[in-house]
Amino acid sequence: MTKAPVLRHPDFSKAFEISCDASGVGIGGVLSQEGHPIAFFSEKLNSAKQKYSTFDKEFYAIVMALHYWQYYVFPNEFVLYFDHQALRYLQSQKQLNPKHVK
Repeated sequence: MTKAPVLRHPDFSKAFEISCDASGVGIGGVLSQEGHPIAFFSEKLNSAKQKYSTFDKEFYAIVMALHYWQYYVFPNEFVLYFDHQALRYLQSQKQLNPKHVK
């Protein structure tokens, strides 16, 4: 029998990890430390956001995860996990879409 993950209190002396993902109808994320979850979030996408490209949905999931947990992660280093390969090269792109810059 598998155990359900139990939320832990954050330890600000350790690095945080954010895992996020998007689907056709929603986005979600997990804030964790050392593999133990601290917080979750999810959002159902409205009809306009459901029409976004996969790249835009995944990017939106990252932006929202960082927005939700900015007070945990921005003072320190953190690890960000996502599964969309094109986002790895976001910083090296010469021109960004104005929506992505915002």
